[in-house]
Amino acid sequence: MWEIIYTNMNIQLVNSLVELVLNLSPEEQKLFQEKLSNKHLTLLTSKPQASEKRLLLWQEWLDTAPKSYANISNEALRRENIYDEEV
Repeated sequence: MWEIIYTNMNIQLVNSLVELVLNLSPEEQKLFQEKLSNKHLTLLTSKPQASEKRLLLWQEWLDTAPKSYANISNEALRRENIYDEEV
């Protein structure tokens, strides 16, 4: 149900934006289109860089992270020792 409401809200928002843009002067419409195109290009070119940066940060963290947090004995990890005996 929320998906339908969200979709309807998006449709209304887009329709409002289209109406607003259509009421702009030709010069303002051109400027709007230029800014929209530039923003789109910026988003397209920045995503891979952001992903690459996140990957590098993750790899750096992995290199410095402790190699093991295993403080639990193998006996404690056995299936029969994990669950209570009561079912």
